[in-house]
Amino acid sequence: MSQVRISENGAQFCQSVFDDMMTQSDAVYGVLISTVDGHDVVKCFKQDMPASKLAAMMSSVLALGETVAIEADQQQCRYVIVENSNGYILTLRLKEKLVLTVIARANANLGMLHSITRSAVEKLAEKLK
Repeated sequence: MSQVRISENGAQFCQSVFDDMMTQSDAVYGVLISTVDGHDVVKCFKQDMPASKLAAMMSSVLALGETVAIEADQQQCRYVIVENSNGYILTLRLKEKLVLTVIARANANLGMLHSITRSAVEKLAEKLK
């Protein structure tokens, strides 16, 4: 797959959406858009994290979730949620070639996190071509 590029205006729009997400939930401390084949595109982290490694791993996690959904005869995978001892990682497809990953602390309200993430995907999908 060729590298996906987002224009400067598109990257600025992504950053504003990321900022909104982090404002809506102070538990969110990382947001990443990557390609389905595992390359980071745009990120906003409140702490140092390896974007390229996360992009590669989350691409694989989403692909696995999609495969499991098909094998379980449940059609499309909407989210992959990884609950960890210190928080959550939500990953979902954003358009055909992009993946959105949201990283949040354990004090996050999971329902609120879903809502924020769904809203962000709708905004981003509409704006990104």
